[in-house]
Amino acid sequence: MVITVTLNPALDKIIIVKKLQKNHNNRSEKILYDIGGKATHVSVVLSKMGIGNVATGIFAGQNGRHVQRLLEEKGVKCNCVWQEGAETRESYIILSEEQPGSYMITQPGFDVREETFRALKVKLDSLINVNDIVVFSGTPPQVDLELYSDLLKIVGTKGGKLVVDTSRQYLNEALKVKPYLIKPNEVEFKELMAIEDGEPKLYAEKITELVNLGVEIVALSLGKYGNLIGTKEAVFRVFPPEIKEVNDTGCGDVFLGGALAMLVQGKGLEESFKFATAISASKATKEGSSDFSLEEAYSFLPDIKVYNA
Repeated sequence: MVITVTLNPALDKIIIVKKLQKNHNNRSEKILYDIGGKATHVSVVLSKMGIGNVATGIFAGQNGRHVQRLLEEKGVKCNCVWQEGAETRESYIILSEEQPGSYMITQPGFDVREETFRALKVKLDSLINVNDIVVFSGTPPQVDLELYSDLLKIVGTKGGKLVVDTSRQYLNEALKVKPYLIKPNEVEFKELMAIEDGEPKLYAEKITELVNLGVEIVALSLGKYGNLIGTKEAVFRVFPPEIKEVNDTGCGDVFLGGALAMLVQGKGLEESFKFATAISASKATKEGSSDFSLEEAYSFLPDIKVYNA
């Protein structure tokens, strides 16, 4: 079983315009609503691939109910903690039909009360069993590090495997409990390892340092330049296929979901992260934040290259 934990979910509002221009009235061509908040996307991938999972986290208000409905429509089982008198945040994603890439504006999220964290702690204690994979993905709203650490420690106490995709002090805190897998992006990785600039060779050396500290798998995302994957055995680089990018929002989360789906099925590291790269590429070709095509992902596999770092 995989349990995904989203401490700061979001309702993504995707606004599509013909061409985004400064000091102009940019009329929307279409508006879509989708799931936001990182770990939620991991659950979407797992459910699509028939991998048993439960999505939990801290939700609130009408936006929270909207996000839960969208998750359930995609086959995700939800078992969330709700905070009264608050509202799940919105994120605004602007896509241009004539320009590549996306613009994203996010709200910070509501203040989570200490009793809400205690309720989530009880929830996790009841959900996690030995050998379950538990995914903490996303940067939580401003919370006491001790409370955050307490949540992470439950995983080890219950005999589960911890997966973390977060940043700043929260990622540093996660390293103390020796997670099974971490997935920083390049900015987060440089901050974590206290390096101002770098290249794949230096990154590979730093990944080895993290593995020696007790992390089993480090998956460093370099965006369109691929990923560096490191374990005690080796560090290798995975290059993505060439695609026409539409919306890169959620690509890293779908990547993580794809990797975990394969690892849960007992696939090897190279096969798992080749597939993760393929499904992430498929996500980038779609307008929605959580949309992808398994058929398209499999068609990308022959074009994905793997080299020793």
